[in-house]
Amino acid sequence: MTSTLRGALAAFTCLVLALCVRASAGAADLSVTRATLPNGLRVIVVRDPLAPVVTAMLNYEAGSNEQQFAGQAHALEHMMFRGSRSLTQSQLADVSELLGGNWDADTQAEVTQYYFTAPAQYLDLVLRMEASRAHNEALDQKDWNIERGAIKNEVTQDFSSPVQHLFRNLQLAMFAGTPYGKDGLGTLESFDKQIDAPQIRNYYNAWYHPNNAVYVIVGDVDGPATVKEVKKYFGALPSVKLPARPAVALTPLKSQTLRVDSDQPYTLAALAYRFPGYGDKDYAAGLILENVLSSQRADFFGLVAAGKALQAGFIPFDTHPKGGSAAAYIVVPVAEKPADAIAALRSVLDNYRTHGVPADIVEAEKNRAIAQAEFKANSIEDLAFQWSQAVAVEHRSSPDEILAAIKRVTVDDVNRVLREYVDPKHELIAIAAPKPGSSAAGAPPAPVGNENKPTLLHHDPLPGWALAAFAHVEVPHSSIAPVDMTLTNGIRLIVVPESVSKTVVVTGSIHSNESVQAPAGKDGVADMTAGLLPFGTTTYDRLGLRRELDKIAADVQAGTGFSLTTPSQNFDRGVALLADEELHPSFPQSGFVAVKQEEFGSVQGVVTSPDHLVQVAVRKALLPATDPEQRFATPATVTAVTLDDVKAYYASVYRPDMTTIVVVGNVDPKHAKDVFEKDFGSWSASGSPPDVDLPTVPNNAASSAVVPDAQRIQSQVEDAQVLSLTRSDADYAAIAVANASFGGSASSILFHDVRDVHGLVYSVGSQTNFGKHRTVFAISFACDPDKINAAQSLIDADLKNLAANGLSADDLARGKAELVSRIPMRADSFDGVAGQLIGYSELGLPLDQATADARNEISVTNEQIKAAVNKWIRPGDFVRVIEGPAPK
Repeated sequence: MTSTLRGALAAFTCLVLALCVRASAGAADLSVTRATLPNGLRVIVVRDPLAPVVTAMLNYEAGSNEQQFAGQAHALEHMMFRGSRSLTQSQLADVSELLGGNWDADTQAEVTQYYFTAPAQYLDLVLRMEASRAHNEALDQKDWNIERGAIKNEVTQDFSSPVQHLFRNLQLAMFAGTPYGKDGLGTLESFDKQIDAPQIRNYYNAWYHPNNAVYVIVGDVDGPATVKEVKKYFGALPSVKLPARPAVALTPLKSQTLRVDSDQPYTLAALAYRFPGYGDKDYAAGLILENVLSSQRADFFGLVAAGKALQAGFIPFDTHPKGGSAAAYIVVPVAEKPADAIAALRSVLDNYRTHGVPADIVEAEKNRAIAQAEFKANSIEDLAFQWSQAVAVEHRSSPDEILAAIKRVTVDDVNRVLREYVDPKHELIAIAAPKPGSSAAGAPPAPVGNENKPTLLHHDPLPGWALAAFAHVEVPHSSIAPVDMTLTNGIRLIVVPESVSKTVVVTGSIHSNESVQAPAGKDGVADMTAGLLPFGTTTYDRLGLRRELDKIAADVQAGTGFSLTTPSQNFDRGVALLADEELHPSFPQSGFVAVKQEEFGSVQGVVTSPDHLVQVAVRKALLPATDPEQRFATPATVTAVTLDDVKAYYASVYRPDMTTIVVVGNVDPKHAKDVFEKDFGSWSASGSPPDVDLPTVPNNAASSAVVPDAQRIQSQVEDAQVLSLTRSDADYAAIAVANASFGGSASSILFHDVRDVHGLVYSVGSQTNFGKHRTVFAISFACDPDKINAAQSLIDADLKNLAANGLSADDLARGKAELVSRIPMRADSFDGVAGQLIGYSELGLPLDQATADARNEISVTNEQIKAAVNKWIRPGDFVRVIEGPAPK
């Protein structure tokens, strides 16, 4: 599958799962402190010492269910970032960025959540800021006049993303006529004609009170001390009598078909049904049914394995106390008819309704759900979301409460829920398919990030408590202690012991590059090789391997990037199964035919998409014609790949001496080494390790191109240039600080000048992608076509000013503080730790590079900033590629 389509499908999957966060398992047995303040504010502090980081999430138990107009609750969410009577919007934004920039909010049907993730040492600042808007929020009409534009842009983005828009329509139709069916996002008409500042304040005054809130705080903090801090800032807030909540009375779902014209390189079809709600006695059985139908041993995934679908499965997407929803979905190449895709889904569901679901998969998914209870502790932020979901949304005492219900679920319960709820007489059909003759756009536009970062017309001085906190930024203490070893066959094994959960996460990477290693005319062979690995080993067939993994509640992914997640007591067996899939593939001919068909269909949809054409245009302008990155998979190259080509690629690329494996979790390093020596030690390779890093390239010349996209209203502009700067260069720290201040956040020079002051763009930022032998510096912005040239002129002027004068003292200090604050947050999850260590390994950097970076960034001077910018960045040599309408 091409990287572009994989990104599009991944974006689709993340989109659907993000529509409704559901907790199917509980947290690890961590220290939990609970308190209810006299004013009714419920406080839950969960100590997770994984990293010196804290996530504080304030959940107001009111959302779109309680609103009078479409988007009213969402409008208040946005306005909560506009400042209060005690903290201006710029102070809130600037301090939040200094904390590392991970702050946001979301509006659901039952709750509205506001959260910060920050270094734990700054929890006091987080509480101060949250308390400042818990009362006396400004909510002025003049601010709403500005914020209305940003929130309307969200609505426009929703309509510009067909799959997202389709699932929003499904949500509205599923519960039409009830509070659950209210439009949480809002409409252009509601924001223009119905909602104003007084109505927003009415909602705030009705629902935003301590006796209607749950404050969940998770991280490396002391429970009792944190409760005292919360009481210090929130204790004086008064409780109030809350209004009556709207009643929910569900009627039978009326069948209908919803369809949108898509710009994606695939066709999506779904069959959606009502499902049990959080408070329903069948909720746990519904969860297990969803997991059974999503299993790789189930018939939906069998469609993928047989080459009949690019993706297929069963997913929840919108759940409430009295009712939920879930959908069977299928993704097929654009050439396939939607009616045939729907028929494939019906065939699977009809078979299960007739014969029931496999009993062994039911038991496997029950055991997996219970075992997965440990894994949420492996991410501080995820654990905060899980506790918020369980307590504030589902009204449970803890995430563990659902486990008892899951243990009681029987096969008969699951089949009864299937036959009662997955009813063809009460279903919604949803289709997103390209119009005939239209071009697909590839992956949806990249998310802007925090949608609530406000427009700042000026920056107020920081309050004294914030100035004091950031007066002396210091190198953060590293929370990880990696044990670095090398196996006899050359594998680099890095073990990071962690005891926050009884789990182990293994992440491996074979340093490789298809554009360097694939034979000429065989582009696409890397995806096809990785795609064939799950089809069985020399020991087990496809289903047999998944059955063995189900026995130990483990998950394995194979490829040049591979992984294992397992309860720690099953670590040895999990590694053995990972080794079997990664090292002993059977490469069946039938599987190859299915994978090749899938790859061909995906490439066929991608090659004409505007997103792909932008990528081609950028690389063509930046790089020499012979550069490896000028290679792309096409239908012709995929057609040329044979099963022998796959086997040869595997033999040459999958090498132990190019592999780094990071093990994070509850495991002894020596034991981990012994296990990997036993299961991976026989893996060998011939010849010297290949050089797969992209070569040094000359500086590019300036150029400009436009890639039309009829689906876009706004234009997406990318300015890029190649730098001969490398990640290990002494100037790395200076360029990193310069980029952070220049365009790295919502408090950056670019964001302030081009968006805040002049209002020319919706989003703008810069990034520097450092490589071993080359670096790409890019500036991206999105705006109306008639504003492109004016925005570009401002960006050029700001860049020239950076080269001439460097950074102001405030901007220099801000850039340093932002970078240093982000360091501990990159290690606040098992995945984050593994990703960072593998990245350092493949770049040839020390494993403690983060500490060295912080030390160097703190010591950077403005003179060094100016010297580095003038040495490496060339204002006149940008490649500019515009996707969408050309400048007017």
